[in-house]
Amino acid sequence: MATHPRPMLLVALGLAAAALPLVVAADPWPALAIPPENARSLRAPPRRPPPGDVDARARLLVDALRSGEAADLQRAEGFFLPREPFLAIKDMSGASGYFATLLRWYRRDIQAERARRRDWSGARFEGFDLSRACTWMAVGREANRLPYWSCYRSTLRVGLGGRTERVEVRVMIHWGDRWYATHLGAVPARR
Repeated sequence: MATHPRPMLLVALGLAAAALPLVVAADPWPALAIPPENARSLRAPPRRPPPGDVDARARLLVDALRSGEAADLQRAEGFFLPREPFLAIKDMSGASGYFATLLRWYRRDIQAERARRRDWSGARFEGFDLSRACTWMAVGREANRLPYWSCYRSTLRVGLGGRTERVEVRVMIHWGDRWYATHLGAVPARR
């Protein structure tokens, strides 16, 4: 009985390919312009961007805290780093899934903050204080392919019941000249 070398060669090639190390690439680069403040070529930290329009977008978070309604919760995502800049910044496989996880945590943290008080019905925006505890995240830190400023423990001030309540915003990062939340509460511990 004659053997055919071609099927055996295909099996050998298949086994050889299976033995090669698996190379996992980062998620594809999104189609968006990279602002000069986040240019990959930056080697030294530029001046930290001012707060800009962060107050207007932080008001969306106060609206969500006050009502808890789905429409306000969705609008509060305007305070969160958008998906496309996140994918441009992160140099990792699974960045899309990680973004979805961060957004889920953000939504959960809004609900947890709402649960800390019995009544948010009179909540009004008083201000947002961008932290001065900031770090320049150069390319390669925290699995990023673009640099950015990261500020920790900023404060949302909310007028409620005749006093000022403070809501911590754990991490804010900049994209261009705008600041966005990436973590409202503490990052959950891995199990």
